[in-house]
Amino acid sequence: MAEDNSTEFKEKSGLDFKIILIGLLIFLVAMGASYLLMKSLMAPLMPKAEEATTEVTLSGGLVSAGEFTTNVSDSAGNRYLKVEVSLELSDKKAAEAESIKEVMPIIRDTILTILSSKTVADLDDREALKEEIKVALNKKLGKGFIKSVYITNFIMQ
Repeated sequence: MAEDNSTEFKEKSGLDFKIILIGLLIFLVAMGASYLLMKSLMAPLMPKAEEATTEVTLSGGLVSAGEFTTNVSDSAGNRYLKVEVSLELSDKKAAEAESIKEVMPIIRDTILTILSSKTVADLDDREALKEEIKVALNKKLGKGFIKSVYITNFIMQ
């Protein structure tokens, strides 16, 4: 009878080892799957490295005039406009990036004056707004200085 107990004991310890090994394997697979799932779910929420956008000239003849936030000329006076404007310079003026920095206050003032004088109905026609900005800037800076005006961000509240 003593021999029967010892053989049962060996089989029982082998069975326990298999259960522990299978449990450990399932645990590792579950942890790996949890890690990958959390990594893919949390990736959009993680902060990204800030891109340096301190240069005025973007590419070619494009120049960022900046972001403008102003009140809309409305009867109630509680509407706001946030616009980001880029300007395309003529080919001969595009090479003079230093000169554009000197006239940037004039450009920003002209754009801000035009935007703040507009009503909500006037802002619906963006093509006319771009043309008005272009004409006003060319009038102040010289004919043909600005080739096109691009509105890259337009939010009205």
